[in-house]
Amino acid sequence: GGGHRVARRVTFEDSPPVVIGSDDSEEEDDTYGSEGSEDSSESGDERSDEEVESGSSSDEEQEARNYTRTRTVNTAGKQLISALKREIRIKNVDHEFKIRERVELGPMGERFLHQDGRAKFAANAIYVMVLSFTYGTAAALVVTVNTSLSAVVANVNGMLGGQVSQGVNERYYVACVIVTFCISLPLCFANMQKTKNFMMVIMVLRFIAIFFLIVIGSTFTVRRLSHEGLSAVAHTIPLWQSSNFMSVFGNSVFLFGIHHYLPSMISPLEPQKAAPRVIRKAFGCCYVLIFLVCLTALTAWGGEASPFCSKEIGGNFCKVQALYNLNFQPLDWVGGWLGLFIVAYPAMAISAIPIAAITTRNTLGRWLGVAPASPDKPFTLSNVLLTLVVLVPPFGVALITRNVQAVIKYVGSYAGLTVAMLCPLVLLIKSRDALDMYKGADKYVKRPLKSKFGHRRYYRLVVAFYAISLVLVSYQLFIA
Repeated sequence: GGGHRVARRVTFEDSPPVVIGSDDSEEEDDTYGSEGSEDSSESGDERSDEEVESGSSSDEEQEARNYTRTRTVNTAGKQLISALKREIRIKNVDHEFKIRERVELGPMGERFLHQDGRAKFAANAIYVMVLSFTYGTAAALVVTVNTSLSAVVANVNGMLGGQVSQGVNERYYVACVIVTFCISLPLCFANMQKTKNFMMVIMVLRFIAIFFLIVIGSTFTVRRLSHEGLSAVAHTIPLWQSSNFMSVFGNSVFLFGIHHYLPSMISPLEPQKAAPRVIRKAFGCCYVLIFLVCLTALTAWGGEASPFCSKEIGGNFCKVQALYNLNFQPLDWVGGWLGLFIVAYPAMAISAIPIAAITTRNTLGRWLGVAPASPDKPFTLSNVLLTLVVLVPPFGVALITRNVQAVIKYVGSYAGLTVAMLCPLVLLIKSRDALDMYKGADKYVKRPLKSKFGHRRYYRLVVAFYAISLVLVSYQLFIA
């Protein structure tokens, strides 16, 4: 107001300064004022046509100058706001770059792969790979749970003096599969959030079982070392067996290829900038536990000759089984109950079957365009049919085979490898291109959740690893 002028100046790194209300604009205002006073001083009844035309021309010039001045101020204002936004974005990276919405791989593909037919094909391929992997995971889970449950039933039957034979054990297994299906089906329509405390108890029990796996394996290792000596025990440890490569590779993918779970892991974590450190510690602890379990298994039971363990307490031990917990069936500690607890611990994963089925159902429904059912009315026709489509195949596989490693090595080596390696990489590149993060203003922003390997040269490394892995697994499965 009045004759006062306030100059606001904003600078941002290399951006040009933005000045509003500078000296030039003030001079223009004075010019406008002088021209206005000159125009107003011209009065009188006797004005020539040239003076009238001159006055009209001055008015038009003034309007043009006002328009140009308004445009300049608006442009400067937009530059000022843009600079402020950029400054806020850089100074508040923890707030700006934060996971606010959990989006799985399939929906991510829909968002960033829709430009043409090839991109839509890639989005559908991601859905196929994710569904194949989740179906395979559910099948492996069902086989593992029911194999452990049938072993528990057989051991309890043996402890009670009942009959123990291969035919009886097969009937136990089939009965466990049917019972597990009848338990899992209604839970697929329940609110699993209400079972959080139950899940925590199951998790604690499973950690206790892993602790005893290591302790008992270490105890039997010490006994064996005292009887046979270090060199004899080390000689029986297989450092490399190409025939078992596929089982090791498939299990590694299932254990560590969990990129599609990361949004659910990170979103409840605060502050999220600690997520990389937390994930490193979690993966490190898992690796140490897995290494200790495998090492004690090989050193404790590597010298056994029997291919199968006795189901009677105090019976013979055996070579390392496909499900390692079955090695503890003859254990006589605490009257055999400790061995029974270890045998039963994989069966605790029965609580994870409905969760896996619900996740697969939601992914399949999203892909097919089926609207999710209301939590208050879950028993809609589409929801029931989708649940059966998701739940029946894994239980069907469990009735056909008890070889969990066969399921793991085929599903993990192809679908699991693709979901873990290729799908996240494709989505990462496409999403960063869509957000112009390679060339735009965010190129040099230190994003808190960005990986240290977030560079194109590491992308090529991942693609090379994926291609080499595909060649190796195909050779081992179909040629070797």
